[in-house]
Amino acid sequence: MNFRSENECWSIPEPDMEASTLTEEGMRQLEADFSEVKIVKYIRDVEFAKIDGKSLKLQLLLPSISSEGERRPLILFIRGSAWQKQSVVPGIPQLVDIARRGFLVASTEYRPAPEYHFPVQSDDGWLALRFLREHAEELGWDTEKTAAWGSSSGAHTALLMALMPRYKKEPTKIKAVVDYYGPAFLPAMIDYHDGSTEHLDQLLGVSVKEHLDLAKEASPVSYLDGENTPAVLIMHGDKDRSCSFEQSVILYRSMRKEGKDVTMYRMHNAAHGGSPFWTSKSMDLVERFLREKLNWHKGKG
Repeated sequence: MNFRSENECWSIPEPDMEASTLTEEGMRQLEADFSEVKIVKYIRDVEFAKIDGKSLKLQLLLPSISSEGERRPLILFIRGSAWQKQSVVPGIPQLVDIARRGFLVASTEYRPAPEYHFPVQSDDGWLALRFLREHAEELGWDTEKTAAWGSSSGAHTALLMALMPRYKKEPTKIKAVVDYYGPAFLPAMIDYHDGSTEHLDQLLGVSVKEHLDLAKEASPVSYLDGENTPAVLIMHGDKDRSCSFEQSVILYRSMRKEGKDVTMYRMHNAAHGGSPFWTSKSMDLVERFLREKLNWHKGKG
């Protein structure tokens, strides 16, 4: 599979080719600038696994490269869906900005509840990363620079991917996580929606109220005592009716208590997602965080 097949998006001048000297009166000249990434190629519906007859797919955003052999960081993005069937494609335009800043972006899907239960969703995230690693060279991915980013239940999945011991032997290491308003401690969610636990029950496959131990096992805050915990950037609206602002406060407080690298922004007056999370200011914060934690600084994309 050739993700970077030659076309006008990826045209790089041959070093041994002389520029044409043809000119005409009134012709103006503009120097080609390869220092900025503005072209992003969207590759839709790349199958990375097939399980129980169901196809799991990636949406890829590949920024242009300026030289052969160039390598860039990769962000695995997981869109929220209350762990139900995701609608991935409509969110792709919001990710173009971060791709234009030089990051490879792969937006992935997972097998949904209620048919599939924890930890299948994070397992599927790792299936996607393994597939991408097999194609790292043609993607232009520096596999030492990998981040996970999720919104809502996708953030919960991304955190579990980065924190759970079951994934620590993976050759790819997630070094940074961007957590957009994700659940962090499931037992504390039980009373938030007037006592309704339908989505939690479907994720776990059992009643969360009757299986608090399993709810804790499915909570990212349960895995903060290990080594090599990735840095986490949290953004959460303080008017969130879907996932309590308290969830991110619990994660932030717990990570600080354990001496982990964590930054949190209260998105004042924001709800569950929406445009405030995708402004240029928010993207600047995400870019700065990822460049620092992945050790990929300005001038490299």
